[in-house]
Amino acid sequence: MSLGEKLRNLRLKSKKTLQEQSELFGVSMNSIYRWEHDLAVPRKSKLQVVAAHYSVPMEWLLSDGAAASLVSDTEQKLLCMFRQLPDRTRYKVLGYVERMCVEEYGADSQTQTMKSEKQ
Repeated sequence: MSLGEKLRNLRLKSKKTLQEQSELFGVSMNSIYRWEHDLAVPRKSKLQVVAAHYSVPMEWLLSDGAAASLVSDTEQKLLCMFRQLPDRTRYKVLGYVERMCVEEYGADSQTQTMKSEKQ
């Protein structure tokens, strides 16, 4: 189950509307909608508020691939924009980023990228 599905299920079980949820967590209704449909990822601080409100462990929210929510604000912005692109444009962006990494780190750019992600 994705993070968005978990967030939606928690909201529905508590019988809250998008508006009630947005007021509760201090974000727009659009943000709640985007979270629930995996179009955006809430900041870690917002996830902590959600976890505390629903009395669920952060580990549960972040399991099954949801760990990507621990990315920086810049990474979140890039991911949200990337998801809005059509597939053919996504491949162009990936190619561009790969070329940039090769220029920056040399031929072993994937290894370097993985090392920096672990830090």
